Amino acid sequence: MKLLISTILLILVFQTGFAKDPAEKTFLIIFDKSELKELKTSPEYIELSLMSIFKTKAYTGNSDAAILVQVPYGNIDECQLGDMFIRLNRERIVSLNEVALKIVNLDQSKAMYENLLASFEEKNQKVKARSKQGKAISAD
Repeated sequence: MKLLISTILLILVFQTGFAKDPAEKTFLIIFDKSELKELKTSPEYIELSLMSIFKTKAYTGNSDAAILVQVPYGNIDECQLGDMFIRLNRERIVSLNEVALKIVNLDQSKAMYENLLASFEEKNQKVKARSKQGKAISAD
């Protein structure tokens, strides 16, 4: 009886663990303002093509234009997002890769940043430990 209950419990744990969809991803799409001007479009107009599928937010200002895209599925990467067709203006439809300067996976970049920061802190701790040992030896 204990074996049956533990087996059922184990199956339920594995089922819930593997059945979940991957978490949502956040992408930053960066555009060259001068190129958008030549193409007679804006990030807001490009955002209209994406907002029916994803949560989006367009940003413009003194620097390059950008769109922040939250994708609810974890299985989409930068290449697949770039292959999507968007409307530049009333006459022209192109793939996002043709217009975007860069598509950045912010979740992946965040993980890389955290790993880099952790390794930097680890090196700092080693250097501090060595300097303390050096001071202790010189004090003797």
